[in-house]
Amino acid sequence: MLTAKMKKLLTVLSITAIPLVGINQTALAKTTTEKVTVTASHLNVRESPDISGKVKGIIHKGESYKVIQKKNNWDQIKLKNNQIGWASHAYLAPTNHIGATVKVDFLNIRQGPNISSPVIGKLYWGAKIKIQAEQAGWAKMVSSTGVTGWVSEIYITKDAQEKDKHQTQPATSKTTTEKKSAPTQDKKNSSPSTKPSQTSTVQMKTESIKTATNQGPLGGKTIVLDPGHGGVDVGTTSITGTHEKTLTLETAKAVEKKLKNAGANVIMTRTNDTYISLEDRARLSNRNDADAFISFHYNWIQDSAVSGLTDFYFQKSRDNELASKILNEVVKTTKLNNVGTRYNNLSVLRNNSQPSTLIELGFLSNKKEDAIVESDNFRENVAEGVYSGLLDYFSNK
Repeated sequence: MLTAKMKKLLTVLSITAIPLVGINQTALAKTTTEKVTVTASHLNVRESPDISGKVKGIIHKGESYKVIQKKNNWDQIKLKNNQIGWASHAYLAPTNHIGATVKVDFLNIRQGPNISSPVIGKLYWGAKIKIQAEQAGWAKMVSSTGVTGWVSEIYITKDAQEKDKHQTQPATSKTTTEKKSAPTQDKKNSSPSTKPSQTSTVQMKTESIKTATNQGPLGGKTIVLDPGHGGVDVGTTSITGTHEKTLTLETAKAVEKKLKNAGANVIMTRTNDTYISLEDRARLSNRNDADAFISFHYNWIQDSAVSGLTDFYFQKSRDNELASKILNEVVKTTKLNNVGTRYNNLSVLRNNSQPSTLIELGFLSNKKEDAIVESDNFRENVAEGVYSGLLDYFSNK
């Protein structure tokens, strides 16, 4: 039985430790496996998730508890004596973060734990993250650069888990929307199963190049152009709502026209809004003994001030010269910032035995840059830059 002194103490704690917020009693509770640490010196634990709930105990600063479920601004926790109660989320912080590693080329960071939530950033293969909470197949995480958001758990491997080479393969087309993918995959470079009709499309394009002309500055050169994403894999989305998959296809078509006019044998990994697996994209390059493989993508990051172009190589001795020469020329023709050429373990490059690069043609998260890169003039400038870069590259071959 509580003494009068204790009742007074609990009343004071209830007022000072619990924020006075409106409670929506109809909100559904969400299950979670999060662990939290108390940040208030003393915190009431109540029988129900509201300020009027009966106090059943007090927890103290520094103590950690497992969260069973969440409702509104309250966390249901399991106490030391195995009792269950509700505490204000405002005075609880995530604890015991689990380390994890990204296992797809590009992985979208989303604002919330669902595929329709806005993309606020991206992670690359091998990136290390800390998991703060888990919910319905999604992980709330913080990146090494301090970006906090949600990623699909399909595309990460927890440090405590045994590595599974199949973990990057989504089971259905719906989950593949989680890249840049976000990775989309959640994000870019995870691969749903390729349909037979898509495979035959690739094979047909392979045979069509045999009749191409050998005349012109690029005569005799086989160039594979890869418009990133496609079909169920939309990639990231611009400020104006344009899907990355649309921009990459339009850009690749502009480059295709320019290179064909210069006499090159040009192969497109896709010519319409179709999903092609990453493996098939690289396989098309290998099968045709491509002189160069170029994959087109657009970037997105939470910091809307970031801008510029970058591209990647996988095998430095084979790919770096191609990547750097193309980037340098595209920077000249587009007049956008040069973020630089760098290594990245990307599937379309890793599985490619031919000289290859993946270029990120600006940030769709930057309002000014987005307005530039969505224009026809920009695509023509990219085409001119790629053409000049290839001329420079082949001049030393």
